[in-house]
Amino acid sequence: METLVNLDRETRELLSLPTRQAEALFQSYVMDHQLVLISNTPNPRQKEALYELVPDCTELIQSSVTEDVLQVLDLHLGTGLSSVMISCLSADQFEEIMDIVLWRDGKLDEEALDVWLFELINIEPEELSDFLYQIDVTVLAEMLRGRIEIAGQFRAMQIEAGLMDPTSELITYAEDRTRDICVAVWEADEELFIRLLHEIFDLNEADPLNEQQRMIQLQSEREVRVEERDQSVGIQVTEEQLREKVDLGQLDLQDDDSSAE
Repeated sequence: METLVNLDRETRELLSLPTRQAEALFQSYVMDHQLVLISNTPNPRQKEALYELVPDCTELIQSSVTEDVLQVLDLHLGTGLSSVMISCLSADQFEEIMDIVLWRDGKLDEEALDVWLFELINIEPEELSDFLYQIDVTVLAEMLRGRIEIAGQFRAMQIEAGLMDPTSELITYAEDRTRDICVAVWEADEELFIRLLHEIFDLNEADPLNEQQRMIQLQSEREVRVEERDQSVGIQVTEEQLREKVDLGQLDLQDDDSSAE
């Protein structure tokens, strides 16, 4: 049985090696041991350094616990640099993270939402297309709902006919960031953009909910998902503890222009 002391020492020694030597050694480990080392270190920057020892760490990230991934994402949120790791998330991981970071006291956190939209628009178009096809488009639609309006009485017909694109004069955006994410989705896949509009404007629903009803439904669905996750793995870290550990409440949500350049 590996002791924490031995794991700490192993991580320190590993990260003290020249880069190529560290990469070769870390990649020689079985994934379970890689994940143990990542989870054991309490330092988010060391976690990040361990992930970076694998050229394509998508599988490693998707096999990681949410707590570890969030601690690394927290390092660069608002700079555009988290977009690389976000594009590696599985659909379930992305949904779980959104359930954690976008809600506070039963309401959507608009500041957090703005930061995560910013990170999404910084994903490379090809990677964004692959990522968006993995996740449930309704998750992104809920992030954008209320931030987009389409003028005219025949909105549904225009969308159905494929007459809408992000630059249309009929579309009004709450802010540039929402427009940018729509443009990014459009450039990644035009059909996906149309599907997104369907979800945002409830074109697939015979009797759309009003805003208050929708928020109640969203919160209820979120609570069910959180409870199901807790039951499936056993409650090791509560949502509030996870927030505190990755310090989500203390994020500087202003864009770091110098880092994003």
